[in-house]
Amino acid sequence: MLIRDLLKKTNKFLTLESTFNKLYESQLLLSYLLNKNIIEIILNKNLVISDKKKKIFLKKIFLRNSGKPLSKIIGYKDFYSRKFFVNSYTLDPRPESELLVDSIKKLKKIKNKNLKILDLGTGSGCLLITIFLEIDRKNIYCVGVDKCEKALEVAKKNSIKFGIEKNFDFIKSDWFSKITEKFDLIVSNPPYIKKKEIENLSVEVKNFDPYLSLNGGSSGLRAYKTIAKQAKNFLKKNGLICLEIGSTQKNDVIKIFESYKFIKTFESKDLNNRDRVLIFKK
Repeated sequence: MLIRDLLKKTNKFLTLESTFNKLYESQLLLSYLLNKNIIEIILNKNLVISDKKKKIFLKKIFLRNSGKPLSKIIGYKDFYSRKFFVNSYTLDPRPESELLVDSIKKLKKIKNKNLKILDLGTGSGCLLITIFLEIDRKNIYCVGVDKCEKALEVAKKNSIKFGIEKNFDFIKSDWFSKITEKFDLIVSNPPYIKKKEIENLSVEVKNFDPYLSLNGGSSGLRAYKTIAKQAKNFLKKNGLICLEIGSTQKNDVIKIFESYKFIKTFESKDLNNRDRVLIFKK
């Protein structure tokens, strides 16, 4: 069957209402399935697809119609203009989290000769790896922790993908439980959705992102309380902690960290003018 004929039926195949561009999504799925650049798929409509590959393609369309995100079907997600491996055990990287990287790049502390960074709840490792790549120095030691062993396997795979695995350790740990050293910088995009609000999220998120990565407890603040209580024991003198927050949580998170004698040094809003990043000093 010709690809052009298959793509003509895209609107019939893809019925998910939230699909932004059905033709593009079909072209993207085909490009990964056939191991070809998407431009080839778009321009060369005389490409032939075998019956076997066609059946696989239709299965992927079925998964998409169930609400499964494209990233979880093809196994990749873009973050900060780089492709990262993801799967059902990792939270999909969000554009809002790129602001964490932008904020950290502005810090004077990253100019230190040696730098140790801890990422709490690392997931795919995209945040920690991006920070390392953007700072672009070899004398940085990074540790990513997560409760999920399967997520850590993805993070390790991503560090190998970028050839920087020698600068990284990934540890199975419930927040700080397995950490024994101190760091210049702690970063985290912890779960901050209120438990009762998870059901109201989109199908792509609530059914396919790990529940563990979404559930912030009854108030959405559970993780921040845990981190604030323990972080000082794992920060060097004048160490910093950089956090992503929910858009309505700024004042609550500041209050939590100030109760443990942290000093807020920086805050930033995302492109939608919503509170998104807070940085505290020990």
